[in-house]
Amino acid sequence: MKVRNLWKRQLLITFCLFVFCFGTGCGQKGEAFQEVTIQETEQSLNETEKNKKTEEIHDTPKTTSIIYVYVCGAVNNTGVYELKKDARIYEAIECAGGLREDAALSAVNQAEYVSDGQQIYIPTQEEYNADSFSEMTTSTSTDSSDGKVHLNTATKDELKTLSGIGESRAESILAYRDSHGAFQSIEELMNVEGIKEGIYLKIKDQIAL
Repeated sequence: MKVRNLWKRQLLITFCLFVFCFGTGCGQKGEAFQEVTIQETEQSLNETEKNKKTEEIHDTPKTTSIIYVYVCGAVNNTGVYELKKDARIYEAIECAGGLREDAALSAVNQAEYVSDGQQIYIPTQEEYNADSFSEMTTSTSTDSSDGKVHLNTATKDELKTLSGIGESRAESILAYRDSHGAFQSIEELMNVEGIKEGIYLKIKDQIAL
């Protein structure tokens, strides 16, 4: 009888030790599982943040080339304005607050392209009607200080004053300007159909942007 009771006691002690050891092991496993889960969550958040930054970089729009022009005369706000490189005169006028009531609307071709550093002068109707106005319109075609033909604003007749530039080549220059925007350098003139290096070398000292 005593042997049986002793055996039961030992069995009970063994069972309690087993339960204690098993419970402790599960706790350790639970803590280990929790730690792994936290690490995986942090890693997932880091990857999400990296992907977000990558998407922001890819979504950032490319910087557009810009130019600066000076608009003055019969406009509401005379000043220097920033425009995209293929902007036209009417856009420069809009930046300057539009035309004044006394502006000569037909004095300037507002559809022409502008070039970097260009001065756009809008005369008043009184100036436009005066005989002296022809001496003031130097900002959109030729510069009286250097006598050069400006590729981005010259008319067909003005282009034809250049050596080797006749009717056909002048029209080609205008067509190129309309389709490609303002010239970025005088060397770009050689990209125009019918104008090779030989002609360019003859007129390079006669032209400007």
